[in-house]
Amino acid sequence: MHEIEIREPSATDLVLDLLFGHPERTLPVQALARGAEVMGIGTPSVRVALTRLQRQGRIVKTERGCYAVLPEGNPVYDEVEHWFEKESRLEHWAGDWLVVQDAAVARSEKTAWRHHARALALCGFRTLAAGINVRPDNLVGGAVATRTALSRLGMAGASLLFVGREFDADAEARMEQLWDVPALQSAYRRALAQLERSQAKLARMAPDAAARETMLVGRAIIRAIVRDPLLPEAIMDPAPRRALIEATRTYQLQARGLWVTLLDG
Repeated sequence: MHEIEIREPSATDLVLDLLFGHPERTLPVQALARGAEVMGIGTPSVRVALTRLQRQGRIVKTERGCYAVLPEGNPVYDEVEHWFEKESRLEHWAGDWLVVQDAAVARSEKTAWRHHARALALCGFRTLAAGINVRPDNLVGGAVATRTALSRLGMAGASLLFVGREFDADAEARMEQLWDVPALQSAYRRALAQLERSQAKLARMAPDAAARETMLVGRAIIRAIVRDPLLPEAIMDPAPRRALIEATRTYQLQARGLWVTLLDG
């Protein structure tokens, strides 16, 4: 992640965002349609998204006209939901590396490969060489916890995960350069400035416009936080990330208030 990209959500993404973001995790169609209207999405698109999400096992109809999210059907949203706890996964780095060897994974199975690649990216892995992906071994729980997280997110079963150590100096240097740290830190500083500009103007906006603003800005910045590789301090100064997480926490409290009022009103 080098830039914070503002994207209009699809009807499917918006339905999931609204359900996951609501304290009850369940909403009637009327509320979902109201939220979609604020985002410029029509009710027919919402109904199509609801049908698709039910078929995929990602939401369930709880009663007439009401839908609830199924956390087990949305593994990536578990990462999104706990974005504010991101740094709690860090521990001291002793210099070892986690390695995923995926040479045996079939690239021809496009969907499975896309899920596999997404899992590696979400867990901060980068490709060192063909079939070799690495990250610092500085996450709580080490290889066991990381293997569990990767599997939940879609890592291919043919992959091997293990701890690597005592690489030669050239390999260590190449691994530490796999992440563009200056670009990451610069992006976080720009994101923080963008967040502060957005928050400053919310009080002057109509409720619907303010809700839309927080949805667009908040989801873009949270997406960036979720994709942060959680590098150790020896590789990247965590201060820009920490400042962004703290500011986003405050911003999202205001955003949630706006959206709960809008959807429950």
